[in-house]
Amino acid sequence: MSQGSKSFSGLFYLLSIIGTALFFVISALPGGFGWLYFLTPLPVIYFISLLGVNRGLKIILYAVSLAGIITLAAGGIQSLLYALSLIPTGVVLAGSINRREQVFRSGLISFITIGLSWLILGLFFSTFNHVNIYQGVLQNIDTGLTNAFDTYSKSPDFPADSKAELQAVFTKMRQIVPQIFPGTLMISAIFTVWLNMLLINGILKKNQIPAWEDFQFWHLPESLIWFLIVGILLSFIPGGFLHILGINTVLVLSALYFFQGLAVVTNLFGKWSIPRPIKFLIFFVITIQAYGIILLALLGVADIWVNFRKPKLESTK
Repeated sequence: MSQGSKSFSGLFYLLSIIGTALFFVISALPGGFGWLYFLTPLPVIYFISLLGVNRGLKIILYAVSLAGIITLAAGGIQSLLYALSLIPTGVVLAGSINRREQVFRSGLISFITIGLSWLILGLFFSTFNHVNIYQGVLQNIDTGLTNAFDTYSKSPDFPADSKAELQAVFTKMRQIVPQIFPGTLMISAIFTVWLNMLLINGILKKNQIPAWEDFQFWHLPESLIWFLIVGILLSFIPGGFLHILGINTVLVLSALYFFQGLAVVTNLFGKWSIPRPIKFLIFFVITIQAYGIILLALLGVADIWVNFRKPKLESTK
C-alpha cells in the first residue's frame, strides 16, 4: 500500500526530481557507471509506491524531461533512451506491488515487459542507424574473440605448440556464442528483474510499505521443472533449431533455479544464525566460481522435492 495520502514538502519533490534526473543521466554515461542501467527501475518503483501512481509518475516524468535536456545538450540522447528503456518495467513492478501479486507473477510480467522494451528499442535504433542492432552486437563479440586470439597467440610467452589448441577453442566459442546469445539476453533480463525486486523489497520494508515476502521464501512453480526436462532432451538432438532451443531453455531455467537455490541458502543461513559478514563472504566465494553457481542451481531444483525451507514456510502460513 502506498503512502499517497501522506504530505511531503516542496523541497522533497524538488530534490527527488533533481536526484532522479541525475541518476538517469549518470546511468546513460559510458564508462564505469554503465551498471546503473540495471537499477533504473528502482526510483520508478519507489516513488510510485511511496507517493501513489499520480504523484509518483509526475516525479519520474519531470526527472526524465530534465535528464533529456541535459543529455540533449551533451549530445547523448540515444544513450539516455537506452538507459530509460527499463522505466516501463519499474511501472509494472510498482503496479504488481499495489495489486499484491505473487513474486513469480510479478517477475514474469516484468520479464516480458523488458523483452518488449528491448525489442522496440532495438527496432528503433536499427531503423534510425540503418543497421541490424542484434547482428551488430554479435559481430562485435566475434571481432572481440578474434582480436583476443590474435593477442594471445602473438604473445612471446605463449607456447607455439599450443596455438592450434587455442585456435580450436576460440573457433568453438565463435560458433557457440551466436547460438546461446538469445538465452544470454533472457538471463540478463531475469537478473535485472530479480535485482530490482530484491532491492526494492528491502527499501520499501524500511519505509513500512508492504511489497513481497522475504527473498528467502521466494520459490518457482513446481511445474516449471518439466520445461527444464524438455530443454535437456532437446539439447541432445544434434544440430538444428531444436538443439539451439533446448540449450537456451536449459540456460534460462538454470538461471531461475540458481536464484531459487540462493533463496534456499539464505533461508538456511537464517536458521543457523550465521553472522552477516560470513554470509556475504560465503555468497561471494560461491558465486564467483562456476561450480558454485551450478551447485546452487542444482540446490534450487532439489528444493522442489526436498523442500529445505518447509518448516519455515509452514510457520508463515
